Amino acid sequence: MLVTSANLSKQAWGEATNSAGEIRICSYEIGVMVWPELFSEKAIMVPTFKSDTPPAGKEDELMVGARMPYNLPLVPYAKDDVPWCATSTYTEPDWTGETWGVAQG
Repeated sequence: MLVTSANLSKQAWGEATNSAGEIRICSYEIGVMVWPELFSEKAIMVPTFKSDTPPAGKEDELMVGARMPYNLPLVPYAKDDVPWCATSTYTEPDWTGETWGVAQG
């Protein structure tokens, strides 16, 4: 499993060399790669959603959870679905029972 960012902005990639020969980099990108054999030769990595713990495997297998921000298989958005935005207020609780409010000021 590879978790990384795919940022194609100037902030991530920097700017071309200037007249002084300097390259401007505003931030650094990083990725993390994990594979089942890091845990055991018989390990199997499975996606988990809303849980850090995968289902139990066979007796001779070690199930390693790969936390996903969405469930599989993917389901297309419905016509009445609204994308989440950090600058909006949401009064309907999410799956953890939390709501999101934006401070006015």
